[in-house]
Amino acid sequence: MLGYTSWVDLKTREIYDMVWLVFGGLGLIIALYEVYTGSLTLVWFVAVVLISSAISIGLGYLGLFGGADVLAFIALAVLHPTSPRGLEPSLGIVSPLFPLTLFSNSAICGASFSLVLLVRNLASTLQGRNLFSGLEDESTWRKLVVMFTGIKMEVGSVRGPPFQYPLEVPGTEEMQGRRLILMPDIQDDDSAVEVFTTLEASGVEEVWVSNTLPFLVYIAIGYVLALALGDIALATLKPFFLG
Repeated sequence: MLGYTSWVDLKTREIYDMVWLVFGGLGLIIALYEVYTGSLTLVWFVAVVLISSAISIGLGYLGLFGGADVLAFIALAVLHPTSPRGLEPSLGIVSPLFPLTLFSNSAICGASFSLVLLVRNLASTLQGRNLFSGLEDESTWRKLVVMFTGIKMEVGSVRGPPFQYPLEVPGTEEMQGRRLILMPDIQDDDSAVEVFTTLEASGVEEVWVSNTLPFLVYIAIGYVLALALGDIALATLKPFFLG
């Protein structure tokens, strides 16, 4: 499931809902069979699915998850209400609510991409490239945030939505000069296309863009890490609480 949806996410950023219904349905059949055989309690299964669904939907409402990411975690909660039996992760710890381990591992994988962007942008700066030409009036902290979240590329090579969204906008009558934006509106593709078109027409050669994360890829990686290592966040925090 995660292998297929990761590939589609990389290619199109759009996943058919039927994928989650099929695999979630299979997970439900397996869960009901385990309840029948006594290897899983119905109360635990329902509680895990409800908690995971509430967290996923909440993060989706806040704009931190896309619709496919929300459905992916709900399907995973149905498929994996408990950690897989017979596997001993090397870190030796997983959350009692196994989907929470998937949440945290996936989030860590996704956040690590920001470090990759920062290193790439710093390398460009050290090579003498002016990443903020035309944006000199922006504050240092806004420039730093953008270096963690975006890349600067030739405006003519921008793919645009749903793969890339602008991290800068043209000036207005009230505010002259281009301005950085820290969080692009990924729900408004038409506005993003208009910004790219306007910047290119105004003679701008390079533009800051935010690449949308194929987060299903990070969920797949987080899942593999959960099987091999366990819960990275809990293992990291464990010495601080247990000594």
